[in-house]
Amino acid sequence: ATVPLAAQEKLDPETVAVSPERMNAFLVREAERVSREAWERIDSKEKLERERPALQREFMFSLGLDPLPERGPLDATVVRTIDRPGYTVEVLHFQSLPGFYCTANLYRPKKGRPPFPAVLECPGHSADEYGAKALRQDYDIPWVRAGYVVLMIDPIQVAEVFGVHRGTHAWDLYDWFARGYTPIGIEVWNAMRGVDYLLGRADVDGKRLTINGVSGGGHLSWMAGAADDRIAVVQPVAGTSTISTHVALDLQRMACDCAYFINTFRLDWTSLAGIIAPRPLKMYNSTDDHYYPPPGYEEVDRKAETIYAWYGHPERTGMFVVPGPHDYYRPEREEAVAFSERMLFGRKRKIQETAFDTIPREQLAALGGQHAAKPANINDRIQDLLIPAAQLGSYTDRAAWEGRRAEVLQKLGEWTFRNMPKNFQYKVAATGGNGAVALETEPGILAGLISYVPQSDGPKQNAVLYVAAPGETEDMGIWNFMKAYPFKGYAGSRHMVFPRGIGTQVWNGNDRRKFERDAMLIGRSVAEMRIYDILCAVDYLCGQSWYSGKEFTLVGKGEQAVLAAYAALLDPRITRVIVKDPPLSHREGAYLLNVLRTTDIPEAFAMLAPRELDFITDEIRGFDFTRGIYGLYGADKQMRRVVTVAQALNLPPE
Repeated sequence: ATVPLAAQEKLDPETVAVSPERMNAFLVREAERVSREAWERIDSKEKLERERPALQREFMFSLGLDPLPERGPLDATVVRTIDRPGYTVEVLHFQSLPGFYCTANLYRPKKGRPPFPAVLECPGHSADEYGAKALRQDYDIPWVRAGYVVLMIDPIQVAEVFGVHRGTHAWDLYDWFARGYTPIGIEVWNAMRGVDYLLGRADVDGKRLTINGVSGGGHLSWMAGAADDRIAVVQPVAGTSTISTHVALDLQRMACDCAYFINTFRLDWTSLAGIIAPRPLKMYNSTDDHYYPPPGYEEVDRKAETIYAWYGHPERTGMFVVPGPHDYYRPEREEAVAFSERMLFGRKRKIQETAFDTIPREQLAALGGQHAAKPANINDRIQDLLIPAAQLGSYTDRAAWEGRRAEVLQKLGEWTFRNMPKNFQYKVAATGGNGAVALETEPGILAGLISYVPQSDGPKQNAVLYVAAPGETEDMGIWNFMKAYPFKGYAGSRHMVFPRGIGTQVWNGNDRRKFERDAMLIGRSVAEMRIYDILCAVDYLCGQSWYSGKEFTLVGKGEQAVLAAYAALLDPRITRVIVKDPPLSHREGAYLLNVLRTTDIPEAFAMLAPRELDFITDEIRGFDFTRGIYGLYGADKQMRRVVTVAQALNLPPE
């Protein structure tokens, strides 16, 4: 159900769009829809078989791994070998990309005849100066004692070489969403290169590979298992849920960025189960796991059992649940080895952990630990490098540019605005004095609108719509920008829109983080939602009887200037855009999903040519590319520098 404007609420267009309760309720409903539709897409064997190739491509894109990086030399180096009763440990590092160092330990059994089955063991985020691998020896021992080669690779940020995986969770690095970057992408790539390393060893049976890990390693087990079909058995621990549960229970507040793929195509964990099937998939969870509570993992388990029944292999999936909080417990570790034994060899084997002597942690460090000097590396810059950003081209004729413009619009539609509502379905939720309107742009979402339509300016008028910035009042916004002195007053209607989350009050930091991250989980962004609110306001105003149908001006400053420009790209009825102090790149603001894979702000502004584009600034800097495109249309004078909105509206047409 929607969240109506309560009868006792007074319509205040400056605050009506800010309600965090409305936004949260909307996101919960949308997340339920994502989970429902993701399942409906594959809810029969026939559908799954038909959709699997597309699901695979979409999932790899969502990781930032479509196309895959080049598989260069691993330059694997064994630093030392540690001898232990029954096994050895090779302390090593390799480069998954040139300059990206992965620190790892490889456990090799002494007994038995190679080639051995192998397991990628994913330790999760156990912080230690010598890497997570140094703390999680207990995860490796049951496997190596059962005759498996075990490769444990440190995850990003809790490795010996520093990198960041909590970008949006801890540092407000929402430009990651604009880049289409998630740290699970590089984690999956590291795991795939780990598979390459294992397959290059004569002592490893490449047809008998398992991936197993807990928490962050559970995420990695799911996602590397879906990404790389060379992995025969997939066993995630404490990392299973649904999109709907993540949003409804606000699980993002505890989740690292590597918990999530960028959900452009509105996939779910049930989608990943469909990609993995019919390869064996065993899930492990605990009853009091606050990170991954039962409602989420039980739903995935039910759907997985349905999928595997279609293939006649119900024994290849299931869930092993133990009491307790978020952890990887001994019974789970024992069952994980036993499950791989059944799936890989068809043998029932009792696995029982016994005590072992831990290796001093510093001996397991391949590069001396976090405080040692490191070779030159790209680990702390991988978020800027993994996914190639779109580059500005050079265009000397309109035909070449218009081909590029069409390409950009297509990609924006596929990757950035894919899940924006296709048709306007807004309605007027409330009206008030002095031209106040609340538009319900999406179910439960209100945008505030203030309108001034002076009767003295005639029955048919042009329109100027100012997009409010956070914290602005009516006086700071439309009236301040429309002050005419020394120019004559504007003959036309004047309006101010407050998109969701914008008003004299604003979302606090926790709310903003939740909404930015949850929006990504449903394949959208807060910036895109605000553009849709602006478009609804434009459509509403264009439908009024007083509108002339000739001239519609959109005005914004800062990030709102960029939102105004994209709104104009999507609605040709907008004839002029006036911008003040826009950021030069989406790295700085207007964090539209995947946008940097397609374009950046100077090119987006250029796509408005030859429509009038006015900059309120002392000097137009950083937009030479934009000016060059305007020149291709002979519209150099349509891109102008002005000091005020009133000046732009009073300058004679060129």
